[in-house]
Amino acid sequence: MELALFFITFLFAIIAGITGIGIATIIVPTMVFFGFAFPLAKATALWVNVSIMSLTVWRKRKVVNWKLALPLVVSSFLVAPLGAKVSFLIPERVQLLILATFVVFSGILILKLKPKPRFSGLTHWGFVKLGVILGAFAGFLGGMLGIGGGIIANPILIILGFDPLMVSAISGAMVLFSSLSGWVAYTVMGYFPVKVALPLFFAAFGGSYIGNLLSERIEKNAVRKIVAYFAIFVGIITAIKAFTL
Repeated sequence: MELALFFITFLFAIIAGITGIGIATIIVPTMVFFGFAFPLAKATALWVNVSIMSLTVWRKRKVVNWKLALPLVVSSFLVAPLGAKVSFLIPERVQLLILATFVVFSGILILKLKPKPRFSGLTHWGFVKLGVILGAFAGFLGGMLGIGGGIIANPILIILGFDPLMVSAISGAMVLFSSLSGWVAYTVMGYFPVKVALPLFFAAFGGSYIGNLLSERIEKNAVRKIVAYFAIFVGIITAIKAFTL
């Protein structure tokens, strides 16, 4: 079981390195399928996200639009622990179905809508407002569902017309810090399985390294499609898991 989880983490970490989206949305239903309690799966998944995005953010730091990224990062970081606490008040099946519905819908929109630079003329405060609102939304859902929020923020930013490669970098920064605060929240509550999670650091870091190298060789439109299909795949797997609880 642990070996299977190790290889699943490694393979999807490659995709995470390319897209800037964490793979908690894969790790959570996978661990629940293997019999882990939902809170333990969330804590582990967030830990994996931190492992992956620490490398992604470092490698892409020069292309991050900090004017948008900073309010996104700060708001998601502050709100994620609140989402983690609220999660204990909501049935697990409902949480999984919320996640599945949102990411599938986002993936379809990315494929169907032609991105336009709708916000290219935003003022500094316009970027701040957009970042704070989107970061808080993604951070809350990320903390509640045990994901970093990248699968939420990334498709929205692409739909709004931002450059997919820039979005990948921005999303990576947000996922790193929102996952970190969410992971701390679950760990403080006693839900971090150290023996299971620690080996996954190496799987996540190795896969992310390969993904980051590949991202430098892939065109913008290809990155957009990878994000879309990955979101749809994750949503379908999550919905299946929700109905089998």
